[in-house]
Amino acid sequence: MEAEELLKRYKQGERDFSKVNLVGVNLPEANLSGINLSKANLSEGN
Repeated sequence: MEAEELLKRYKQGERDFSKVNLVGVNLPEANLSGINLSKANLSEGN
């Protein structure tokens, strides 16, 4: 998933992003309070 898609879905109220592939996603200074990223692949991201 690209950063833009994650932020769009988060803004729409989605909080469960468990097991999502976020390889290389950069989210500097993003406030993602309450987000669930358990078992998500965050490698090579920032």
